[in-house]
Amino acid sequence: GTTAACAFAVATCYADRSNISTAIVAMKDGFGWDKFEEGLVLSAFFYGYGATQIVGGRWADRAGGKTTLGWGVAAWSAATALTPAAARAGIAPLIAMRVILGMGEGLAFPACHALIAREVPREKRSTAVAAVTAASYAGAAFAFAVTPGLVSEFGWPSAFYSFGAIALLWAPFWFALPDHREPRGDDDEIEDAETRRFIAESSATATKPPASFAIWTELIRRKEVRAICVAQFTQSWGMYGLLSWLPTYFNEAQGVDLADLPAFTFAPYILQGVLGFGVGIIADDLIHNKNVRVKTVRRAAQCAGTLGPALCLLVAASPLAEGNATLAAVAVDLGLALSALTLAGVSVSHLDIAPRHAGMVFATGNTAATLAGALAVPVSGAILDASDSWSLVFAVIAFVYVSGAIYWYVNLGDRELTLDADARDALYP
Repeated sequence: GTTAACAFAVATCYADRSNISTAIVAMKDGFGWDKFEEGLVLSAFFYGYGATQIVGGRWADRAGGKTTLGWGVAAWSAATALTPAAARAGIAPLIAMRVILGMGEGLAFPACHALIAREVPREKRSTAVAAVTAASYAGAAFAFAVTPGLVSEFGWPSAFYSFGAIALLWAPFWFALPDHREPRGDDDEIEDAETRRFIAESSATATKPPASFAIWTELIRRKEVRAICVAQFTQSWGMYGLLSWLPTYFNEAQGVDLADLPAFTFAPYILQGVLGFGVGIIADDLIHNKNVRVKTVRRAAQCAGTLGPALCLLVAASPLAEGNATLAAVAVDLGLALSALTLAGVSVSHLDIAPRHAGMVFATGNTAATLAGALAVPVSGAILDASDSWSLVFAVIAFVYVSGAIYWYVNLGDRELTLDADARDALYP
């Protein structure tokens, strides 16, 4: 029940953030926005999203993931439903509403991970995490499939009213779930001494900000952690840039009508969900059953998940794809699908190198990813305003992908880091 409810919430989260990518095709004409202004609107979400991730993790640990996610869903659903009113009031109120949407959605993944730790037996947690992650792709796919029809039939505001109301279907099931604030310790799963020690140490660390800051500063100096941050930044530059501009690209560059957009924007997210769910299983099998080195698996998965999309985007940017919407769609969709391979690369590297501080490293890398989204969307808009060239936008994304893959290949780690701050914390608790 908990996993299904979390997955539905995450799917809603991604649907509510993604519907504007299609709705803006109609909104820009009504409000007279240029590409740079479109980019500001599309990227505003990331500022709020980045602001509440670490806060959300702390809140989930202290108040419980159920409460945290409940408030998050309420905040982002209200912001979604109020988006039309904000847009009519002006671009500044709309940007503010998108920031609020991001702040609410920044609570989602920290709350879900806290709930999985507390509610799901250990032997089922990998499946639970995979299901929640796959739900994010499903939510984006839903938005790209449904929004064009809503906009065409009922106008662009309908996309925000209807998506904002989805939370009303979720809330009764969510608040009927039990609220456990302690990790599971029943007869089905007896935590071992090492796990109990880890929980105790994590709780102690959370109450000592100076020690936590010392650990973070030492972590960020390590090349293995910087590799995670750079990889998250570079892959998210492409992922968020494409997610936000994809409907506009097919509508303007390839001449696809708004009502026909689902045929071009829906497929990659379904492919991502399937590929992302499977690649983790394959990676675990290679490492634990085939005895392939962890670094080899992480390196191959991440490089395939960034160099593959880079190659596909170069095809979409080439003269071959000019006026050929089908070839462009295949290239872009395949590139987006291949990016899911990184779920067996950088997305789990923090568990390899810093299991005691995985949350801290995850939050740091995800903040870098959010920064990429905040920059990539308006920068792409500025490039379009200056050059009117989608080929240049795709070429820039491909260059960023390749740069990240090279940095990752050279600097990634697969062994747990030993930190001086941990040793000092143990000596002087």
